[in-house]
Amino acid sequence: MSVRGKMRISFRRGVWLGLLFIALMPARIFPQARRTTPAVPKIDVENYALDVTLTPAEHEMQASARIRFKALEKTDMVMFEISENLSVQKVLDAEGVEVLFAQDEVGPGILSLHFAKTMEAGESATVTVEYEGGFDRDRFSRNYVRDETTAYVGPEDGYLLYAAKWFPLNNFLVDRATATVEVTVPLGLSVIGPGEQLPVVTKGITEKFGWTASQPILPNSIIVGQFFERQVNVGLIEFNCFATEENLEAMQKMAQPLARIIEFYHKTFSAAPAAKSYRLVEVDERLANHYGTLDTVYLTRRELSGAQPPVRDLARRVAYQWWMEGPGIASRDDLWLVDGMAYYSAALYIGQTDGAEAFKEELNNLAVLALKFESKSPIRNGFGLGYKSEAYESVVGGKGAWVLNMLRPMVGEVKFTELLQRYFAAQAGKGGSTAAFRAMAESLFGADLKWFFGQWIETIGVPNIQSDFIILRTIDGFKVSGNVTQERDLFRMPLDIDVIAVTGTQGGTIDLQGKSTPFDIETTTMPQRVVLDPGGKILRDSPELQIAVQLSLGMDLKEKNSFVEAIRAFENALKRNPRNSLAHYRMAEVFFEQSNLSAAADSFRNALNGDKKPGWTEVWSYIYLGKIFDILDQRQRAMAEYNKALNTKDDTFGAQAEAKKWLETPYTKEATTMDIKQPA
Repeated sequence: MSVRGKMRISFRRGVWLGLLFIALMPARIFPQARRTTPAVPKIDVENYALDVTLTPAEHEMQASARIRFKALEKTDMVMFEISENLSVQKVLDAEGVEVLFAQDEVGPGILSLHFAKTMEAGESATVTVEYEGGFDRDRFSRNYVRDETTAYVGPEDGYLLYAAKWFPLNNFLVDRATATVEVTVPLGLSVIGPGEQLPVVTKGITEKFGWTASQPILPNSIIVGQFFERQVNVGLIEFNCFATEENLEAMQKMAQPLARIIEFYHKTFSAAPAAKSYRLVEVDERLANHYGTLDTVYLTRRELSGAQPPVRDLARRVAYQWWMEGPGIASRDDLWLVDGMAYYSAALYIGQTDGAEAFKEELNNLAVLALKFESKSPIRNGFGLGYKSEAYESVVGGKGAWVLNMLRPMVGEVKFTELLQRYFAAQAGKGGSTAAFRAMAESLFGADLKWFFGQWIETIGVPNIQSDFIILRTIDGFKVSGNVTQERDLFRMPLDIDVIAVTGTQGGTIDLQGKSTPFDIETTTMPQRVVLDPGGKILRDSPELQIAVQLSLGMDLKEKNSFVEAIRAFENALKRNPRNSLAHYRMAEVFFEQSNLSAAADSFRNALNGDKKPGWTEVWSYIYLGKIFDILDQRQRAMAEYNKALNTKDDTFGAQAEAKKWLETPYTKEATTMDIKQPA
């Protein structure tokens, strides 16, 4: 960094810190004051013009960002967010005069600009920020923030995603702008960006790729790679495929399922912006949890090499763009209307294509996801858990999806579809909000829903609903009289109750309020049992779900090689049900991967002596016991286990071929480690 740059950074350090202290000071310190001025001056970025040069061999980038913005209030300073990995060299105004700036002094990742003249509300200005840096740990270790899932510049490929804050941005995830992105790379590399592609300009041993987005978006995610391009048309939708030569054919095959997903969303939610043309881009595995940018869907190399298209993931990625690029959000408190909508839209698609049981299974998966970190934060504060972290996905995505699922039967299926269509149309391009969504829901529901959104969006906690009852004889038959209990004082929800009698089922609905709510249901024949919430309309806690949550947490930890923590999670599941075969099996997998063969064998045997749910745990326990005996050079015992696996006739995940393979040739752990990966 130049001496001049350091001098600018130190500009009025005391003034900046003083302003920050006052802005962040709790209002209760000055009880007489009613602070209405926000801590960060409000602006609206209208347009970006980015000119970037990548030096892949050195993992570096140099860039200039021309930013046109409007002041939304009177101010003489503005703030942008930018990665701490990047160093701002210079800031110029529209006339080319240098602007005083400070980087990382007001706060980490904050670029502060101070103008000589105060801007009035509504006044526009343009600044150009020149900066450089990279995302390589060795070369940029002082400021390096490790997140290889959002930014990487390398010799063969790279990516700079919006979430990496690789350019100065305002109001993360909220402020949308038009943009032009021009990226210079060495010959042989291509760049995929948002919007329409500009003509490629070749200069010496470099090429400049340009992309422009004429509609306001969350701009500027780019992918760099050695791509071949091919166009595929499915119906009225044009897909431009960008992939390496070996994956280009597989990429084209993804167009068919994507077209079906897009068609379903069109019919269900109404048209999304620019929905007739999409780009499919091959990306690194590290981008598996990123949804893409304007009309661009990311597909990982593993997904392209799979036998079947990843329908659930594709449906979520398209849905995320549908709701983010359409309504978007008015504030980060409203992110559940993007992430929750994405998860729920995908569930609706799965239900439409695979039937009611598939939809029910997907809802159960989302319930497990929701409960994993539900107690960490209310939905509206989920961003504070870390954007796209596991906890964020649990609270904002999983629980957010379940809020929509609970609202659906309350307003009715037809009105719920109308609600989604109205919301999309009314909020498209404006920034959708919980307040706007609630107002539309109340209009269709015909009553106030403040209580519903308050308890599910604003607070934490899910009910554990139980019942106690007695059966009474009546003149006409029987009456089941009882109470529904749960532990939350102010909880309220409509609750369906079924009484299963000898000759049929009699149902009723009560308005569950508080910790105890009475109910009476009459039947003509002898009641046998009472079923609460038979349709699974309420997100609620249960021993079964808690076991599933612990299993899911354990699998997540195992994937991170956090084996001790994974075992602890599986043990928590077994405390709730000691005969749970899946928990024993998952624990055995961890022991096997650690080469703790004795413990692995014991756990596989425990899985065989458990409830054998799901059924495939039996055949695969035999296979892995056989592998253990092979490793210990006990071939006869190994062959006996492989034969037991064959005798089950269970071919889940190719079990029969696997057993035959090792029956013919002794297994060695050095040759293959965890050959078959069963789904979580």
